[in-house]
Amino acid sequence: MICLIWTSNLNTCVIKSKKLIFTLFFCIATLLVTSAQDTSTTVSATKNPIAANTSPTVSYLHFNSDSVFNRVLQNKLFTRTYSVVSILDTLAGVPRKRTGLVQANKLILPFESDSIQHTFKDEFICRTSFFARKKYTVLYSIYQSTSAYRTQFKANHIDYLENNLYIVQSATSKYIYNSSTKQSSPTFDHIQKIDTLFYQLTTADESILLDRAAKPFISSPYKELFHSNDSVYNAVLFNEWDIYKNTGEKILSNLRCDSIKPSKRFSRWNLFRNGNSYYRWDLTIEDTTQKIHSATKNFSTQFNISKFSYDTIKLTLKFDSAYYQSDNWLMYKKAGAYGYCDTIGNVKISHQYDTITAWHNNMAAIRFKNKWGYINKREEMTVQPYYKIALPFYNGAAAVFDGKRWMFISKDGKNINSITFDSIQQTSSGRWYIFNKGLYGLCETNGRELIPPIYEYLLDGNSDLFVFRKDSLYGLIEKDRTIRCKPTYDQFIYDTANACYLLKHISQSSLLFILPTR
Repeated sequence: MICLIWTSNLNTCVIKSKKLIFTLFFCIATLLVTSAQDTSTTVSATKNPIAANTSPTVSYLHFNSDSVFNRVLQNKLFTRTYSVVSILDTLAGVPRKRTGLVQANKLILPFESDSIQHTFKDEFICRTSFFARKKYTVLYSIYQSTSAYRTQFKANHIDYLENNLYIVQSATSKYIYNSSTKQSSPTFDHIQKIDTLFYQLTTADESILLDRAAKPFISSPYKELFHSNDSVYNAVLFNEWDIYKNTGEKILSNLRCDSIKPSKRFSRWNLFRNGNSYYRWDLTIEDTTQKIHSATKNFSTQFNISKFSYDTIKLTLKFDSAYYQSDNWLMYKKAGAYGYCDTIGNVKISHQYDTITAWHNNMAAIRFKNKWGYINKREEMTVQPYYKIALPFYNGAAAVFDGKRWMFISKDGKNINSITFDSIQQTSSGRWYIFNKGLYGLCETNGRELIPPIYEYLLDGNSDLFVFRKDSLYGLIEKDRTIRCKPTYDQFIYDTANACYLLKHISQSSLLFILPTR
């Protein structure tokens, strides 16, 4: 009995001992497997990196946990200059990937990015996504490890091009960014590499040529680029226009088009490009000075009088015929000569002139023996009959022609200006174009010289700013002879509806440039 009990207890102890030994063996085996896995992961991370962009200086590694990464970092097992490290784990049961950057066994970018891509030398593209204001947002940046400088972009995507150049694409546009110069190119729709020397950016109907550093090679956009042979290129450029108000205000610069046509609508111009493309350019200009002016009433030059008044005058003067009224005086003709009387028949200017004109500034031009002069209402001949042509007085001055030269004279017959002119022409504003030896000048309404006749062309746009042409180019000059804009345009249009000068820059012919052959 005692032997059986002892034997039973002995068996129980043996069984418990076996369980204890098995448990201990299992724990040791698990520890060894885990250690082997960690070692395997470390070996895999250091010897077999998953390289998206293989480089002698950059490796791409993946780890299953932070502890494994920290162990490798502590043991300084990163053999490349840069290591892009991704940790794949779970957060609340959801898989996630966190990426950081290690340089010389030192973590220089924390695990905050979704991905990091090496591009050029010490530069990396970092992509980070997060939720902000209930919206999924992606943020891109370019990191330069040497200077620890990071440039962030509001972009949907960034692609590496070459040599510090990146294509940054947003929801509405894309452009080239140079990380070395920190400069950006104009936006474009399409990009094309030309002969390994240039990038051609195209937007709508315009193209821009950039060099390998993304700097403009041609200063202005062009229509087309022709490649004649291995080294010759031919760029067809657009014309460029500036638009000025006739007050001198510049409202548009470098408007690129082949031709421009004023529209009847206020502040609108029709632009023609590439022979068949048509655009409209609208510009809202707040002009508080615009007022509607009523049209000047046209009075008849025929003087109508009653039969009784006509008979009374006829009996009083016994003239041959009566003409029109001027300043309440009636012109009459008697014995082939002309004079003036009032409406009741009293003679004011005796009929002794071959011809007499209407009154202007209380002066009338008279012709006597085929020569013209002037008289006032007291019949004083202030300007003797000397001229072949005598125009009416206005603002105290009259234009006269002596058979050789034109001049402006005052009411006492004196020449207003120091020089005389070959011909004259009145402008829409009442001023006078003056011509001397084929050159244009301008006189004020009172005959005084504003701009001397030294220009090839002059336009009075009914303001104090005028278009002039010199050496076949157009510019802008003010009333006081100040040059507002030097002659840099080869064509202009006066937009009457908008009171604007449309001036085109010097026509840019096809730009031909030759590259040296290698």
